[in-house]
Amino acid sequence: MKSDDVYVLRDLGKFQSVTEVLKNREYPFEYRVLNKEILESNRFISRVLKIPLASKVFYFRKLRVVGGVPKSIEKTYILYDKVKGVEKMELGSRSFYQVIQERFGYATQRSEEEILIVNASPEEQELLDCRDRELLMIKGNTYLGDAEPFEYFEIVSTSDFYRFRSVTENDGV
Repeated sequence: MKSDDVYVLRDLGKFQSVTEVLKNREYPFEYRVLNKEILESNRFISRVLKIPLASKVFYFRKLRVVGGVPKSIEKTYILYDKVKGVEKMELGSRSFYQVIQERFGYATQRSEEEILIVNASPEEQELLDCRDRELLMIKGNTYLGDAEPFEYFEIVSTSDFYRFRSVTENDGV
């Protein structure tokens, strides 16, 4: 399997975890947990999660390795009251969404995200084992329902890891 052949197709009209896509395509993958800790929310995290400043949040950062090649660095922030004890759980062997659903009963229903090109930091270049000066970033919120955000996430990946598809229909107007 060539590195160029390894990618995730993100259908912009459908919510699906990256782990599901990798399993469906039968790619060998692993996660390397970089950080998992409880932090106080700063102004930005408080605003995007719609929580009070200095609320306890669970912060989780992992490196996704597909076919032996580092492909993405993923960060997530969730109000700690919703996932108490998750920091003690093994998070390197399964989908984070699967763990959250099994342990806490949460199933994300939708996601709002932005897709950006960002300058790579030296740490990102080192972790992703790449010399790319620019990386792809997907950031946004997931929701359990319509109201409040459940999670804020940021994914920084090599530019070849994600491909996007959007289907639009003319509604006759």
